[in-house]
Order: sequence, then C-alpha cells, then structure tokens
Amino acid sequence: MRIDFHCHMFQKGYKIEYMEKAFKIFEGYGFYERITQILRKAEPLKESNIIEKTLYYIGKAKLGKVVLLPVSAKENQQLKEWIDYAPDVFIPFYNPPEKDKSNSEITAQLERELKELSYKGLKLMITFRNKHFYNKILNPILEVAHAHNLIVLMHTGWPPPGTKKPVLSYSNPVDMDEYFNSFPKVKFVIAHMGFPFSDMAIALATQYPNIYLDISNLPYMAPLKLKELLLVAKDIIGTHKILFGTDGFVPEMIEIAVDYFNQVDYLSNKEIDQIMGLNAMKLLGLSAID
Repeated sequence: MRIDFHCHMFQKGYKIEYMEKAFKIFEGYGFYERITQILRKAEPLKESNIIEKTLYYIGKAKLGKVVLLPVSAKENQQLKEWIDYAPDVFIPFYNPPEKDKSNSEITAQLERELKELSYKGLKLMITFRNKHFYNKILNPILEVAHAHNLIVLMHTGWPPPGTKKPVLSYSNPVDMDEYFNSFPKVKFVIAHMGFPFSDMAIALATQYPNIYLDISNLPYMAPLKLKELLLVAKDIIGTHKILFGTDGFVPEMIEIAVDYFNQVDYLSNKEIDQIMGLNAMKLLGLSAID
C-alpha cells in the first residue's frame, strides 16, 4: 500500500490559477517556473467538489491512503467532512490547542476532542504561533499523545513561500530535543526532513529510535536537494524511518510529488516500497487489508 503521510485539506477554489496568482511574486524563481510549467500541462478536471477532485489525483498517483493534517481549530472541524466522505482513504490527525492555557485546560480539550474521531496522531503547528518547540505548552499535549498512543508530526524547517511569519526562527527540530528524550514511547515525525536544518533532523533520527522523517514538500520544491538528503539519510539511518509525503498547494501536486520522487534513481525496489508505504503502514498500525 502506498501512503501520503503529509497532506493538507485543499479549500474550494484551489485550482491551478490559484497557484499562479498566490505565488506570482516568485515569478522567475526556479521552483515557481518548474511547478507552474508542469501544472499548465496537467490534465484539466472540471470538478467543483474539492474532496472529489483530491481523490481523483490521489487515484492517479496510485496512493492507497492519505494522512490529513489540519492546521487550525477551524480545519479540525472541516476534517470531519473529509473523513466522512472517504473514510477508507483519509487518515485523520488533530491540531491540538497551541495556546497559553493551563495544562488542565489543554488536557481536557484534547481528551474531549479525541473522542470525535479515531485520530492516529497530532499535527503541531506551534512554530507558526511564534513559539519554540521547547515551549511548556507542549508538555500536556505530549502527555496525551503518550497516553493515547498518538503519532506527533511537527512542522519543521521552511514554511510555504511567502508566509508572513518568521517561522524559520522557530523551526529547528533540535529545539524539541528535550521532549524527544522525555517521551521515548511517543513516535515523532519531523516534517520536510527539517530542511534547511536537515543535518540536525537526521542526527536526531539517529539518536532517537522514536523519530521519523517525512520528505513532504521537497519532491517538488527542491528535487535535487531531496536526492542528496535521501542519500545522506540512507547512509546513516537507512530507509526504514523515512516517510513519503506530498504537501502540495493544489490537488494536482499530489501526482507531481509522486512523479518527482520516482526520479530518485539510486533506491532499490525494497527501499522505495519502504518509503512509499511500508514504513507508514507500520507506524500507523495498518495491515494490507485496511
């Protein structure tokens, strides 16, 4: 089974034209010219239902399941619609309350919300809240993750181009070192291989058995860098803790990310199978019949 471990919910109106308009200020940048050129050649799909459109490109990319990552309280609610629509495809994560509340308030909210769906994990967006990973508000969140056997996927490294927040200042995964050590039974996923802090991310994954790396965003934003980082990671930790992810701006980019990953030509079939799905299946506790 092939699994996308890092996908967000696209909003209505997220079309190719959205990409060109939203990122026009990056005209001339390598990533913009490369992606828009591919998108302009993409098969046009007249589908007003954004969930149905997303499922279409998931199918084209030959993916079996997709982890959905909400990034706000509003998207936590929106997630339920996506899960109801395609429960056999979408795997729900939850964005916990990353605000300055008491530990008891955070714990109570999490315990209440986690009864709504069979969540597999939590998506941390704390670096977008101008907070470092060592912030104490994560302690009750991680306590709940430990108690409920939830995976914790954290945004690290660069944000989407044009993000009007100093996210990089807060996104070095080494800031999470104390928590990695304090919660050895919680499985953590460092998104985007931590780029541009990838050496640190790989070092952390070497140090701690409970840390995994996802490659989301890199296949289309920096395909040459992805090849380099996968080679380094393979040399040090192997490929059993690396997860495939897309993290595209529009649904069409799901297929594009898969196509770029397929251009990494030095991986064996076994290693490709691990990254594309076997590692995720083991981490998520899925069987071939799920």
